[in-house]
Amino acid sequence: MSLQEIDPFPWFLHKDVPLLINGQRVEMNIRASEWTKRWRPFLSNLIELQRLCGRRMLVGVAGAPGSGKSFFTEQLAWMASKNILPKVNLVSLPMDGFHFPESVLAERFLQLEDGRQLRMSQCKGAPDTFDVPMLRDHLERLKQTPPKMTWPGYDRVHHRPVPHAISVHESVNLAMVEGNYLFLDRPPYGGISDIFDLRIYLEAPPASIVTNLMNRHIEGGKTIAMAKDWVKHVDLPNARLVEMTKAKAEVLIQRDRDGAISAVVWANTPSSSEPNPDDV
Repeated sequence: MSLQEIDPFPWFLHKDVPLLINGQRVEMNIRASEWTKRWRPFLSNLIELQRLCGRRMLVGVAGAPGSGKSFFTEQLAWMASKNILPKVNLVSLPMDGFHFPESVLAERFLQLEDGRQLRMSQCKGAPDTFDVPMLRDHLERLKQTPPKMTWPGYDRVHHRPVPHAISVHESVNLAMVEGNYLFLDRPPYGGISDIFDLRIYLEAPPASIVTNLMNRHIEGGKTIAMAKDWVKHVDLPNARLVEMTKAKAEVLIQRDRDGAISAVVWANTPSSSEPNPDDV
């Protein structure tokens, strides 16, 4: 049973573990109770599904801006790199690398819910600011498992995509792709969610999302007033749109106000029940 393969008491519990996410350092700290009740059963099911897949498995991770998608997938990538996930070679791939270049965004306009018309460079992160055909092409090639391919990253410090930032070797058997609109079912996104073998939706308390977004924008160089305006008129409307795609996910992962996983709910896939003490 795959649950028995997951260490019940790994060395990193209750420790601050540094992760580098989009050029920024973030600390991971997982409590023993969170590991036992949430992480370990989830990882067991994920490993089992990967083995049943029999090839490279593609997992889509969607959620509102600021819900912690990048953090979650990088946590998984770090665990795989430390052999916490037996026989899993995992890569974390961001959708943000498919933003149009600034030169394109500066020439295009988008109308907001309040009627204002802004250059796309002023509302980067909205659905129309991504090169969706390029994303689709990369996802299809990713599933074909070529000997080697690259994936664009995103630099939050300089607010720009980084072409060919991530190398994906054919040995990768679990690819975690994270992004706001991966499950969106309107043009030009239609059909992208079907490329994934498993769809995960990440949910966080609204107050935590707003705090995360404010911190992200301020660390990225915006003033408090600019950050508030961006969150209100760009991020929150995007979040409401993303929320409508939650029903497409087979797995719902909820985080609490401290960022810990508080619930993992599976639909039509392996059970989310608590582990049997006999399996520990």
